[in-house]
Amino acid sequence: MSTVRPQRSQARRGSNVREFKPTRPPAEPALPLERPDTLYLVALAGLISVGMIMVYSTTAVEGASSVIKMLMWLAIGVPGMITAAYLPMGFWRKAAPWLLVVCFVALAGLLLKGLNPLAYEVNGAYRWYKIPGVGQIQPSEVSKFAFILFAAQFLDRRGQKMGTRQWLTFLGVFGAFAAVIYKEPDLGTALVLAGTAFCVLVAAGVRWGTLFKGVLVLAVVVGALAWTTQHQRERLESWLDPWGEQHVQDGGFQTVRSMSAMTEGGLTGVGLGRSIYKLNDRLPEAETDFIFAIVAEELGLFRAVAVLGLFALLAWRGYVIAARAPDRYSALVTVGITSWVAVQACLNVAVVTGTVPNTGVPLPFISSGGSSLTALMIATGVVVGISRRRAPGADRA
Repeated sequence: MSTVRPQRSQARRGSNVREFKPTRPPAEPALPLERPDTLYLVALAGLISVGMIMVYSTTAVEGASSVIKMLMWLAIGVPGMITAAYLPMGFWRKAAPWLLVVCFVALAGLLLKGLNPLAYEVNGAYRWYKIPGVGQIQPSEVSKFAFILFAAQFLDRRGQKMGTRQWLTFLGVFGAFAAVIYKEPDLGTALVLAGTAFCVLVAAGVRWGTLFKGVLVLAVVVGALAWTTQHQRERLESWLDPWGEQHVQDGGFQTVRSMSAMTEGGLTGVGLGRSIYKLNDRLPEAETDFIFAIVAEELGLFRAVAVLGLFALLAWRGYVIAARAPDRYSALVTVGITSWVAVQACLNVAVVTGTVPNTGVPLPFISSGGSSLTALMIATGVVVGISRRRAPGADRA
């Protein structure tokens, strides 16, 4: 969106009138607030509801602790989303640098491991802080939101006019976050961050040739890291032959059990709460990274596709909101948040179906995880707020 720039008066030769050059543009008139995008709210409420139901169904045999935790985080997320919807975008502009620094420090603190008493390890990965009385907090989830705010602000006045210095700054911030996240290790979240950054750059109008070169370099770097890092290489080998004798009970175990669970569900499912693959750890991480397999098993292919339809609806409405946003910054923030959800959902489903190697990312709004749910609700609350401020002359869609 083009921004309104103040007109500068030009003094004529010999005129006694002093030329006035304002130091900052005058405040734009406040736009009338409209109702938030209904379909966006419907998709959002549908995904959160499905998530609560499926987390309860998946973990009910183990007690209600997971559901209670999800309800606790939901109790934080709902007020956070409402508050974010009412905060002006100027607040997020001012908060972005501070939030970015806090998130990077929190991520870097996890790399200290033994020196950090709050760092919490699961399956060899240090991705969480364990806060007494609160639970586990994953700073990488908030970091995605912080990076989106930074990227939107950085590209707001640049876009196609990205010189060497601007590229070094942008890639330096992205590379720093991606590197510390990868070292946790968490390649999946680093890939989600990369996909989100790519979408924001496209929306900002960066040349396709430049983007293609960047994607090519990134693909080479990721491929080299994956092949030279032992646990990532094992994942690649297991993904290429999950049913093989040497992988079926090891690296390919989750993929095999995930596909078996979806096959068991068929078209209509075995019934809510009747999954057999959630029992006795037959499918590890059933309530988190592989919850979509339980969705397909219990609800069947038709309803699983309907869940994917909710993600598609959320993405569609998000990009519509971005297209009619009142200013360029709001549009880029909306594109970033929408792409975050879409890229992560696609990556999770691709892992569950065996389309890509296991990367360990949760399904947005549906997988069990408090910090993920809360961060997503606050971020989508920002989009809801932007949907209430349509640019003058923008068509309703």
